[in-house]
Amino acid sequence: MKVSIVVATRNCEKHVRDLMESLAKIVNEDIEVIVVDSSEDATPCIVSEYSFVKLVKLNKLGLNVARNRGVKEATGDVIIFTDCDCIVPEEWVKNILEVFKRENAHVVGGSALNFYKGESLIMDYANEGIWSIMPVYREKIVFDRDSFKKTRLPPGNNLSFKREIFDKGYFFDEEYRGGSDEVDLLWRLCRDGFKIVVDPSVYVYHKHRTSLLELFKQEFRYGMGHYIFFKKNKDSPLAWPAAIGSYVFALFLTALLVSYFISTIAFLLIGLFLSIIALEVYVVLFLYYFKKRKMPLKRSVLYPVLDIVCHALYLFGFLYSNVKDVIRRIAYKAR
Repeated sequence: MKVSIVVATRNCEKHVRDLMESLAKIVNEDIEVIVVDSSEDATPCIVSEYSFVKLVKLNKLGLNVARNRGVKEATGDVIIFTDCDCIVPEEWVKNILEVFKRENAHVVGGSALNFYKGESLIMDYANEGIWSIMPVYREKIVFDRDSFKKTRLPPGNNLSFKREIFDKGYFFDEEYRGGSDEVDLLWRLCRDGFKIVVDPSVYVYHKHRTSLLELFKQEFRYGMGHYIFFKKNKDSPLAWPAAIGSYVFALFLTALLVSYFISTIAFLLIGLFLSIIALEVYVVLFLYYFKKRKMPLKRSVLYPVLDIVCHALYLFGFLYSNVKDVIRRIAYKAR
C-alpha cells in the first residue's frame, strides 16, 4: 500500500528538523511526505532542505484547513498524520500497516510518548495524568459507540486513515480551534460504523509542554474546542459529561460570587463547601496515584493538584466559548 504522511506546520523551526530527520530514515518509493506550512519563521526553509518532502504553502491559517489540504495533495492508500514536534520510530509505518491489515480497520491510532521522559514532572504528567493529555496505550482497543467515552481517544499526532474515508466525504471540520477536532471526526466515523483501532505497537515520541503556563493554556483551549464538539455532536456520549460539569461548575461559582455581595456568612459557607469538595477530590486522586498506580510520593502529591487545575481550566474554556457564542447570537439577532 502506498502511504502519505501529512504534517501541518506553523512556526515550528525549533522542532521540525528532528521530525524530518526521523522521517528521512523511513521514506521509500511507497511513502511520500507532505508538509502543509503557514509559518512566519524558518520552518519552510528547514523543510525544503529535505528532497523527499512535498512542501505546500498555505495562506489561510488553521490546523484543520492544513490537514484537509494535505489530504487533497496526498496520493496514498493510507494517510497518516503527525505533528512537527514529534519524532517517529523506524517501525512506525510498518506497524501501522500491520494493524490495518490484521484488524481490517478504517482508522488506526496509537500512543504519544514523552520524548524527554523523566526530565520534567510537567512533561511526564501529559502521559501519566488520570485523563492523560497524550495517551499511552498498553493494549489493543476497538472503539464503538458505547466505548467512545471510556478510553482516551488517539491524538491527532499519531492518527492514520484509509483513503476511502476521505473519498466518502469525511474530513476534519475546519471550524474547530483549540481541540476536539480529531474527536469530532472519530465520532462521526464511529457513529457511522467505521472501525477505529488503537494498538500499543503504534507510537510516536512527542515533545510535551515544558511549562505550567503552556500546559494550562493547552487545557483551556481544549475546553474551548469541546464546546464546539458539544454543540455539533449532542448525540455523542462524550459530549455531555464536560457540558454538565461546566454548568455545575458555573452554578457554584455564580452562587459564590452572588453570596459575596449579599451575605458574608453565605459566602463563607459556600466557600467552605467548595473547599471540602476540592479536598475530598484531592485525597481520592492522591490515593489513586500513590496506592493504585504506585507512583513516587512527590508525583502522587503534585499530580492531583494538576488534575484539579487542568480540569477546572478545561471547564472554564468550555464556558468561555459558550458565553462568547451566546453573546454572538444575541448580537446577531439585535442587528
